[in-house]
Amino acid sequence: MTGPSGPLGAERRTTGQGASSLKYDILTALLVTAARGAPDVARLAVRLSLLITARYNWRAEMFQVGQVEIARLWGVTERQAKREMAAMRARGWIAVTVPAARGRVARHRIDMDLILRETMPHWSAVGPDYVARMTGRPVGVETDVPSAAQGVAGQGGHANVVPFAPRFEADSASGGAAVWTRATARLSAEDPAVFAAWFAGLEPVEVAGGVLTLAATSRFVADYVRTHHRMRLLSAAVEADPAIRDIAVIAGGGRAG
Repeated sequence: MTGPSGPLGAERRTTGQGASSLKYDILTALLVTAARGAPDVARLAVRLSLLITARYNWRAEMFQVGQVEIARLWGVTERQAKREMAAMRARGWIAVTVPAARGRVARHRIDMDLILRETMPHWSAVGPDYVARMTGRPVGVETDVPSAAQGVAGQGGHANVVPFAPRFEADSASGGAAVWTRATARLSAEDPAVFAAWFAGLEPVEVAGGVLTLAATSRFVADYVRTHHRMRLLSAAVEADPAIRDIAVIAGGGRAG
């Protein structure tokens, strides 16, 4: 489920030390999306949360539940349960690892990394401590950098920052320069030392399919940033433009990672 380049990071696994808190964090991400997300995504999020709570095997990283039992758990018909499971598979949230056979129900895995990426736009509603814990950001840092989805009003009703529209059509044509400029403003304000050491030399390459690709000065820097700072970069990029769903970091001219 996790790995050195995954958003959860190599140390953030759902078994072993710290696993219990991470399990709650994943469920929190799903439930805040259920409360705040678009109706179709919210419905799937709350149903997957219930399925995880009741039937997910964290150690084996899978669930193996019959369609009849799923329908009963969700309080829906078997036909509707089948449609909802298909919708989750279509989004990439779940995948069949062992197909159903006579006398045996299908086994599914859950792509927790993808779920965390898709729920990220709602994390700030939980609180800054949650965002810091999930992204590795420093706690308690206040900035005046605007996000894509908000503007901040100053004294007397005058805006002291410029509100941005939630999506930026020009970013694809500009290779992601606009969204990266907004993201770096926040990153540099949050942690100037880390920004200078690892982020200042990154250059935007493109935005395609919701993925912002950045080029590093060397393969070593690209590997380190992917391993240690990918979630922080993704969080800043999503705040700059909610259309962003993932970050790729490459060594200049190399392949995306």
